[in-house]
Amino acid sequence: MNDAPLRCDRRGVKRLVPWAVVAGAVLGGCQLDEADRAATCEGADRASYRTPGRALAGDVDADGVADRVTLGVDRSRPARCRHLLVVELAGGATATANVPPPDWPGTDPRLLLLAGIDRHPGLEPVVAMTSIAAVYRPGAVFTLRRGKLLPLRLERAPVPRLFPFSDEFPAGVDCAERPGTIVVTWSRIAPGGDRFWDLRRRFYRADGTRFVFVRAERFLVDVGPDAPRRWPEVRGTPFLRCPGRVG
Repeated sequence: MNDAPLRCDRRGVKRLVPWAVVAGAVLGGCQLDEADRAATCEGADRASYRTPGRALAGDVDADGVADRVTLGVDRSRPARCRHLLVVELAGGATATANVPPPDWPGTDPRLLLLAGIDRHPGLEPVVAMTSIAAVYRPGAVFTLRRGKLLPLRLERAPVPRLFPFSDEFPAGVDCAERPGTIVVTWSRIAPGGDRFWDLRRRFYRADGTRFVFVRAERFLVDVGPDAPRRWPEVRGTPFLRCPGRVG
């Protein structure tokens, strides 16, 4: 990878001009078995799922009326079928989707919020995949299309169905300025010492059920509170600026 030369921005922070390909990942080493991803959990009976968490009310199908969204759990089922996202539409129909947990210890999926994320009419359910005590906290985002709940995918991500919510170093996701665009940020200690974070921001736009890469920025930021003050997506609250946010 050939980076552009370093330069200083107007706030005195060294900056790399946007680059087309961002390599490396804070999500490194977290992989899912392809068979688990593709599994459909046929024959799931909703009655066996209990709802330990809260229900959220928001307009998921864009008909102007709030729908009821819950995340159920049945611990007797295989891991890939254990968690069930349920949207009870105001018109009487129901849409469901299994939420396979990541393939590493400490996962605890829970319904986090609803928000307008992908520019498609209606709010998207957002599921946190780990507990708040975890150092690295990713999440999954779902959208309702033709009566079906489908996961949104993140292009050029090691695990495309996972979005970073927070991490040991500044990381997160939020809506960007234009509708249907998001910014995904992560960072690590810069090589050669512990004075700077190597902070990388990727911008995406919605395209169907995936977010396609648009551009990237890279910064060297002094270790400290500067990054959270400058970029809302790394404040630990995902999708903070998205419209219609519930939760």
